[in-house]
Amino acid sequence: MSVPEIRRADPSEAKEIELLLTDSGLPSAGVRDHLAHFFVAHDGPVLQGIVGLEPYGPVGLLRSLAVRSSARSRGLGGRLTEQVLREARSLGVRRLILLTTTAERYFSARGFRVTDRGQITGDVRSSAEFTGACPESAVCMELTL
Repeated sequence: MSVPEIRRADPSEAKEIELLLTDSGLPSAGVRDHLAHFFVAHDGPVLQGIVGLEPYGPVGLLRSLAVRSSARSRGLGGRLTEQVLREARSLGVRRLILLTTTAERYFSARGFRVTDRGQITGDVRSSAEFTGACPESAVCMELTL
């Protein structure tokens, strides 16, 4: 496997992105509404990983970080995370929020800290992830940029 190219997602990839999310056990609700801020990693024609950002002014929601199981443990998740952090900074996002049921340790190692989901305010609370796509049991984390 070569080093996958990371680039901005194309709207024609929406179905493929949703399939990878489903295969990874992640919600796909709301993805098509925010594809302009999604990034994909391809190795040739095969989608290996994705990550998305939902910007809500100074607060953003990091969502849908997924790497195909055959491409894991090669640094692709970290490269995708760095790409979405660059995107957030370029849009003036100062605080990044995420919800996770499986990756708390992964994001803790990258500077995110657990926070009370009930303390999150603003438009990010209207996102699909906050309004039902992610279970109430999901851990809420944040990172100040």
